[in-house]
Amino acid sequence: MQSIKRKLVITLLIVMMVPLITFLILSTNIAKGTVESSEISSNISMVDLSSRYIEYQLQEYDQLLFSSLVDEMLVPSLTKPDNISTANVFNTQTYIQDKLFYLYNSRASIQAASLVSIETGNIYRIENNDFFVDSYSHLLKNTESKDVIFNIDEKSNSFSYERNIFRFEDQKLIGKIKIDVHFSLFDPILKDLQNNDEEHVLLLNSSGRILYAPYPDSVKLLSNSVIKDSLGKTVVSQDDGIYYFQKNLSQNIILLKAVPAEVMNVGAAHIRQSGTIILIISVFLTVILSFYVSNRVTKPVIELSKAMENVSEDNFNVKINTNGSDEIGILNRKYKEMIGRIRDLIEKDYKREIEKKDAQFLALQAQINPHFLYNTLQVIGGMAIIKNAKEINDVTQKLSHMFRYITKRQHGLVYMYEEVNHLKNYLHIQQVRFHDKVSIHLFVDEEVKDGLIPLLAIQPLIENCFIHGFESKIDHCMIKIDIQKVFDEIEIIIEDNGVGISESHLSQIQKNLSSKQFIQSGSIGLHNVNNRLKLYFGQEYGINIYSKKYMYTKIIMRLPYQTKGVGV
Repeated sequence: MQSIKRKLVITLLIVMMVPLITFLILSTNIAKGTVESSEISSNISMVDLSSRYIEYQLQEYDQLLFSSLVDEMLVPSLTKPDNISTANVFNTQTYIQDKLFYLYNSRASIQAASLVSIETGNIYRIENNDFFVDSYSHLLKNTESKDVIFNIDEKSNSFSYERNIFRFEDQKLIGKIKIDVHFSLFDPILKDLQNNDEEHVLLLNSSGRILYAPYPDSVKLLSNSVIKDSLGKTVVSQDDGIYYFQKNLSQNIILLKAVPAEVMNVGAAHIRQSGTIILIISVFLTVILSFYVSNRVTKPVIELSKAMENVSEDNFNVKINTNGSDEIGILNRKYKEMIGRIRDLIEKDYKREIEKKDAQFLALQAQINPHFLYNTLQVIGGMAIIKNAKEINDVTQKLSHMFRYITKRQHGLVYMYEEVNHLKNYLHIQQVRFHDKVSIHLFVDEEVKDGLIPLLAIQPLIENCFIHGFESKIDHCMIKIDIQKVFDEIEIIIEDNGVGISESHLSQIQKNLSSKQFIQSGSIGLHNVNNRLKLYFGQEYGINIYSKKYMYTKIIMRLPYQTKGVGV
């Protein structure tokens, strides 16, 4: 049955785990690809959105610079006045200083603001909250441009916005206005774009050189050759990671986000780890479920097999579960019904055998004329008295009482005190027979005298002591008989110090006594008494025998304490 259980468990595990493992592997791989694709798509969107915001910031600074040109006092302040007086120079310088301070303080990231007057040859500049006026002798560039001029200063990590100032009447270039902005302006955007410490976000120039990085270590980690080779593309996937580019911001700045391969694999590793955990849990649950299902299926079969083995050993009191409604449950019920019918047939066979024994016993009684035998024993007793042979008279009287007890009873159960009186007559005769060689100790509990016992249940057991126990024993022989009430049962113990029984013979006797089969025997001895006790009172009652070779033999008889029954 265990092999059936193993086969069922293995089959269930294969059927349940192979599709499960296949599904988990496929789903893990699909999820890994989906996560990578989603990660790439998300980063592309984030880089594009960040680049738009940077472009917006740049346009805002351009608008700030442009708005400073719409001032009617700006052009006159840059033109050489006709009347150069101290007051005019002071007023002009004060106006320019206020205007530059306004630009300088309008944004925290503006490092410097400057204004160049071509006619006067002066440059007015505010830097570190200090106002400077110097002569300007540099060669002007982009003098014809009316758009904003964008320049990058890589040494100071800054960029500048510059616009030419033209006089409206003749469109003559009279000056330039400029603001210098540090790249830290974009720190909030770049840091938001960087999801973790392993990712790197940089600003590049159009040739691929690194302009600015929020974290200086990022510059050391990235390869310039990789960056240069990847320019002109939006997404570049390489062995060391994935690069996302948003190029030509204001035609001069490129936004780069570099995601190392180990960061990209975090999501896949998490999915793989989650899939492994799910697989382990699923396998664990599958094993438990397989054992549970196999136990539910095979347990009734195993129990039925064990019950069959017990029945084959003549034990018909096995417990069989009949609660199931499936085919196994139906089989259990039918098998239990079959055992019941077999048990009934065996009990009927017991009764037939007992009736046969009783018939033989009654036939034996019928062969002897009770009255003739009893009268003859009385005559012998009278003759013994005349001859002054008291012992002969006692033995004759005891024997006559025994025959009267045996012959007048036609039913199976008698009172204990009657059986004990008969036993005393028998023991008296045996003591006369063996003289002082045998010691007999009889104890009878007063509470058991009204109890019922099968006729001639004790004498055959004591007779075995004389026949088998003392037949070759030379030393002094002893028999102890103890009859007492134990709770609601009567316990009769008969023990002798005879030659005992060998282990093999004792084992066979015990096996026969525990068997429910009727043991064919030509006497009303040990097996007959045991079978009669079980027939009258049930299978839980009967005889147990214990012995040790050359030391002792003990017989224990158990029967219920009853005061009413058949035969009384």
